[in-house]
Amino acid sequence: MHKDSGAGNEASVEGATRGASGRPGKGRNWFIAFASLKNRNFRLFAIGSLIATTALQMQQVTQGYLVYDLTNQATAIGYVSVALGVSMLFCSLAGGVAADRLPKRNLLMVGRLGIGLFALFIGVMISSGLIEVWHIIVSSLAIGIISGFTMPAQQSYVPDLVGDKNLINALALNSGIMSMTRIIGPSLAGVVIGVFGTGPAYYIKFFAYIIFIFFLLMIPIKGKAVVSTSTSVAQDALDGLRYLRHDRTVLQMLIVSMIPVILAMPYVQFLPVFQRDVFQVGPTGLGLMGTAQGAGAVVGALTVASLGNYQYKGRVLVGSAIGFGAMLALFGAIAGPNTFIPSLVVLAFTGAFGTAFMAFSQALILVITPPEMRGRVTGLFMTTFGLMPLGAMPIGLLIDAYSAPLIIGSFGVVTMVLFVFVTIFMPRIRNL
Repeated sequence: MHKDSGAGNEASVEGATRGASGRPGKGRNWFIAFASLKNRNFRLFAIGSLIATTALQMQQVTQGYLVYDLTNQATAIGYVSVALGVSMLFCSLAGGVAADRLPKRNLLMVGRLGIGLFALFIGVMISSGLIEVWHIIVSSLAIGIISGFTMPAQQSYVPDLVGDKNLINALALNSGIMSMTRIIGPSLAGVVIGVFGTGPAYYIKFFAYIIFIFFLLMIPIKGKAVVSTSTSVAQDALDGLRYLRHDRTVLQMLIVSMIPVILAMPYVQFLPVFQRDVFQVGPTGLGLMGTAQGAGAVVGALTVASLGNYQYKGRVLVGSAIGFGAMLALFGAIAGPNTFIPSLVVLAFTGAFGTAFMAFSQALILVITPPEMRGRVTGLFMTTFGLMPLGAMPIGLLIDAYSAPLIIGSFGVVTMVLFVFVTIFMPRIRNL
């Protein structure tokens, strides 16, 4: 395991978090949320991620707009999502093994370069007037393969940078920083689409990923791999699956994490449908929708980061999931041509609850997993992100058959009800 390069700050951070941990204190100090930025390596990683993810958010908004503009079908958005999801789903476990065997920084650099080159390809096809939906589908398939191999390394890299004691703070803060990109990215995308078209967003993503690689180069590689390379890759993967069989808490956390990812999170991919067919606004309106959910996501992530060693983590987890489902149901209920502004407010709350859930679930999984298993468990956790695009396919079909507000709102209700059952029948999760 890599040594904690931020160990000198641990004592002060741990002491600062006690006021928010359910122990006696003088009240919550919101500066706790930024404590992990004292660590130089985490700071470099966070800045690079901020730049790259801003460009990613721009590209994702642009892609949904482009696909819907080319086809006039929500199902087509689902096809693109399935291409991404299937490849991620089948590569994430192997990516988890790679994260435990190889330097995570190097995996991230190679992965970001590959994804950046595919963004450059799509940008060129758009600029040349040759772009077709199948280009985007094939590109998404390849990006999913690369992401499957590199995302476990990215998620399990944070403990290497900050150590275990600051882990929840760093992961939640990282989610908060990434959520900031959901404020900036969609707004920029709306402006860029309106003024220059869809191509420039892909060029911006390519250059942003190159910048991220330079930031990674400034972070030294320390320590050794936590898994010996003397065993086979297949054996390492089987060891990860066997670990889940014996650690029921981690297994339940992985299962619970899948519920909103499959049923609720895909709503983001269908915001272009709401933009054009429900709210009847232009590309700028689509950018505002992304900005609203991004602003809420920042608040949700920073709230989690400020909790520190809060005693009732499981209750916050299920509570945020129930809130996420409720807000999504409300969004579906009120969405209409004359309710754009109120819907933006609801989207902000949706983003806050959804991000709080994802930040807490990811942090809790890493906290309760031993270091030598983190890459593989994270790889299994990342399969849930592969399932999210798969969930988008039936949602797209249902939206084409009925309506976006009805389907998205209904899936919000289902998410809320399922987590009420989790609260009642899964005390292991509730009492974390």
